[in-house]
Amino acid sequence: MVAESDSAHRPALPAAARTAVRPAQRTSRAGRLRPTAGLLVGILTLAALILTPVNGLSAAQAQAPRTAVGTATTAADSVGITISGTNSSELSPGQDLLLTVAVQNNTDAAIPIGRVDVYLADLALTTRAALESWLRPDADANSGDQMLSVPTTQAIPAGANTNLSITVPAASLGLTDQNAWGARGVAAILTVDDVVRSEGRGTFVWSPGSATTPVRLASIMPITTPESATGLITAKALESYTSSVGLLSRQLDSVIDLPTMAIAIDPQIIASIRVLGSKAPASAVAWLDRLATASNDIFPLGYADADISLQAQAGASTLRAPTSFAQAIDPSLFVVPSNTPVPETTSDVPSVTSRTSIQTTPAPTPTPGPTVTPGETVIPTTSDLLAWNYTSTTIGWPSAGQVASTDLDVFAASGLTTTILSSGNVEQSDVFTPNTAVTLPTGLGLVSDSALSSAIRAAADATTDHDWRVSMSEAASLLAIVSAENPNSARTLLATFDRSSPTPANRVEQTMAAVAGLSWADAVSLQAAQESTPATTVTFQNEAIDSGRVTLARSLLDREGAVADFATILADPIVVTAPQRLDLLALLDTSWNVQSSAWSDHVAASLASSFDLMHAVTVTTRGPIIVVGSQVDLRITLNNALEQAVTVRTEVVPSNGRLVVGDTLETIIQPNSAQAVSVPLSAAVGNGDVVLRVTLFTLNGTPLGQPAPIDVTVRADWEGVGASIFAILVVGFFGFGIWRNIISRRREHSAEASAGENAAGQLTVTPDV
Repeated sequence: MVAESDSAHRPALPAAARTAVRPAQRTSRAGRLRPTAGLLVGILTLAALILTPVNGLSAAQAQAPRTAVGTATTAADSVGITISGTNSSELSPGQDLLLTVAVQNNTDAAIPIGRVDVYLADLALTTRAALESWLRPDADANSGDQMLSVPTTQAIPAGANTNLSITVPAASLGLTDQNAWGARGVAAILTVDDVVRSEGRGTFVWSPGSATTPVRLASIMPITTPESATGLITAKALESYTSSVGLLSRQLDSVIDLPTMAIAIDPQIIASIRVLGSKAPASAVAWLDRLATASNDIFPLGYADADISLQAQAGASTLRAPTSFAQAIDPSLFVVPSNTPVPETTSDVPSVTSRTSIQTTPAPTPTPGPTVTPGETVIPTTSDLLAWNYTSTTIGWPSAGQVASTDLDVFAASGLTTTILSSGNVEQSDVFTPNTAVTLPTGLGLVSDSALSSAIRAAADATTDHDWRVSMSEAASLLAIVSAENPNSARTLLATFDRSSPTPANRVEQTMAAVAGLSWADAVSLQAAQESTPATTVTFQNEAIDSGRVTLARSLLDREGAVADFATILADPIVVTAPQRLDLLALLDTSWNVQSSAWSDHVAASLASSFDLMHAVTVTTRGPIIVVGSQVDLRITLNNALEQAVTVRTEVVPSNGRLVVGDTLETIIQPNSAQAVSVPLSAAVGNGDVVLRVTLFTLNGTPLGQPAPIDVTVRADWEGVGASIFAILVVGFFGFGIWRNIISRRREHSAEASAGENAAGQLTVTPDV
């Protein structure tokens, strides 16, 4: 006989939530017939049984919420079985239970004809723990009471799947209006030649007509793109993502105008489309216009969906955001067309209030917008490219289960006063499921229900109708359990869709419509979740990201700071710092969480690239150099490999006192060129070797790389020796000249004297006649 309640899995509940005794009218798992009305049950079972292999379900059935959920995904080289209901999530007294059992043969051999036994759990599933234990049981878990056994009609080939439609008559089910409303478990066991090959489990919701307290459910869908190492999405990628079958189009299709589905948008998508100006793909512009018309509440993620917890734990005091897109803007793409009408008065400040506030608060008087002239070039600012009419800009969504207590201070300092947490980041002291809202030291927390979110995500991602019903019934059962836990207090929960790996969910609208159609659930807005009463039995549970990941992120943040210091030498630093910031944010994307190896490679490449950037201005002069004399000017060559001019200070420090160096020099080096600077040197003490360490600095004193050593040999006394030799040479030269003059004069005088004597000796006297 079925017990009154599951005391091992649930606390004492109000009378309305307790399970009544179930009539003993079925066969036990061992196959023995219960003494009461056993024969009648067998006759009714055979008469009502429908066993028909089916390949699919009708569209109407696909739209119906599931009533059962199966076990986990079947492993390779095994046989799997899943069970789900094929009609409404609710089963009322007198109704037959319609089930679909799917068998997956993942082995290399065919499964012979056998039988499928269907069981009903002994106990009602009145707690979340009981539901989890039922759906994912231990190996020796009890499957409950057998309701019927049906043969399979044919062998199942290797690698094939087969669906069986089974009807459990209401009489075999054995539930009456005396049994309490709530989730019930069913199981299907495949047996071949008396050997159990596989077991699958599911649930349905028993509804004898009693009143329920609906669970209020808010939901959030992220719209993001796959991870990248650069901070802007290319035009080619945008064209692909926004095509009719592209990722972004399918994401938006799944949620647009679902009034209770909030959208968390990556601002990188908006900026990447707008920065292309007139070259933006037409499909991307249309996609952006369509998003602007959506009635959903919309709030921004971090740019490039950068993980805000990773930034905080890596040492950021405030969260990083783009600084400029100027380097990516082509002015020729922002020329006002000649047919552009002059805009009327508008307000160019995007609203950050809720749409409810917009509807109830009188609009402010619009301010005149800028007047544009056809043919004029209008360059958008950073705020222009990022502006959007968000419902709120104060919501932060870190990676699930990775938020530390110190992160909350960083979030608050960055203007994020509401933090979306996962169930792993909180600790609950009450047995009942609490509201999503929780009070944090720095503001409000919204706790996403991890189990419910997983079930809804699986339903939205389902590729077949049966898989959708399997996951949807788990979500329905979870909501039923929360509804019945404490009927006197309605709960507000939050479900979030996955953002670790952006994929288009095919059945979001179908899934959310099914949830909204449950009598024990009401879909509400994110704002309603924020306004719900904060849970008093929930406390923040400190979590931390893997230390290796934090170390790499810290190296990226440190390097960005170093690049910012380096960029002060540039005429326009933003050309370097802005793309560095965008690429940093792209590398902090939450999507990298599941690709640790690839992420490490991209981080290493980024660090190597920035290292090369910061070493693009160098000292090219190398030694050895011989310095002769006490006062000389040393010419040092500086090289700039960047595309714009830089201004640096050159500082030369000798390794010893043989040389005294003059003041530091401020030098402008033109793009892609070299510049020689003269450094005054003075010999101080004797001769010898000196190493001059030449360091380049920014104007604010930040060193640029390591000092460049120049070997110098000092020969200061060679100047005196050289002067003496020169003086001797000069004196000798002039002395030799004087000596030559004297000798020449003496020779001249001697020659004149000799000539006079000869003239006197030749004089003749003539006699008188």
